[in-house]
Amino acid sequence: MRSSESMEKRKGPVFYYVIGTMILAAVLLVRVFYPASERSTDGLRSDCLSAKESTTEDMEKLHTKILVPPQEWHDDNFALLLQKAATDDKRVILTDVNAAFAAPNSMLDLFLESFHNGDNIAHHLDHLIIVAMDQTAFEKCQSVHRYCYLNEQPGSDLSSEKVYMSKDYVDLVWSKVRLWQFTLEQGYNFLFTDVDAMWFRDPFRHISFYADMTIAADNFYGNPEDHSNNPNTGLVFAKPTRKNIEVMKYWREARKRFPTLHEQAVYDLIKYELVSKFDLKVQYVSTEYWGNFCQPRKDFSKISVFHACCLVGLEMKFALIKGVTEEWKIYKSVNLKI
Repeated sequence: MRSSESMEKRKGPVFYYVIGTMILAAVLLVRVFYPASERSTDGLRSDCLSAKESTTEDMEKLHTKILVPPQEWHDDNFALLLQKAATDDKRVILTDVNAAFAAPNSMLDLFLESFHNGDNIAHHLDHLIIVAMDQTAFEKCQSVHRYCYLNEQPGSDLSSEKVYMSKDYVDLVWSKVRLWQFTLEQGYNFLFTDVDAMWFRDPFRHISFYADMTIAADNFYGNPEDHSNNPNTGLVFAKPTRKNIEVMKYWREARKRFPTLHEQAVYDLIKYELVSKFDLKVQYVSTEYWGNFCQPRKDFSKISVFHACCLVGLEMKFALIKGVTEEWKIYKSVNLKI
């Protein structure tokens, strides 16, 4: 017993310093040589971050790609279409259409034709998924295109032309945001294009990949990062990050605050909230490149897409956008060698 006490007395500060140093060295060796992939991945598997004032660590998580996120809705058929249609770098193009826009010699035909008449962009059709809002549109899609998805909404008739801002119209335009969220949750970049937006050149060349999202503008005021630009969600590009998934959730939840408004109007009302809560970086594309009838420029040496927005009624939309496509054909025949 005395021998043991004698030894404890001889264990002075130097002894404990040496022991502590050895333990610290062992911990450092484990962290260096033990593979990171074998450490706990609880942080990556946790639920998506909630919309709140975020810490630096939270914002880093929002920026990371998410491979197996929690999902409120899942459709194996749509997931399979995403897999088939995606490019090697997991990018897809989405559009949606109902029976009115899919009628013979109507908007869907003109939209698909624009890829063939464009400047070397027909290959993008291999990565386009057409979302049909009713059975008639789905059958038309299957007769003219490779990748079609039926997205009927219970309790809503989305087949006919919808009066602007009617309940069915609002249901129609909101349905796409859920699909956008699901596409991101599956790990895919997407470019959504309205079916009345005609493609002439590759719109991807106007997307800056520093931004979380790229959105068209009804009216563009010169600065692509300025949120005073009037957004148009008929052309939207988004990357599959935690941040963007949370943005989609917040956006959809905001519909409860503005139940009579469509998704574009709600985005415009909450865009500063999205910047504050999620540090969302948005690029708005000049109407010189993603054009429209709100701020028509129609410089065919620059234009990539021209959108039949700021017009009311399918008949007027079709007549005027068809005129633009005919102008493009004349320009192409004179100026482009395709």
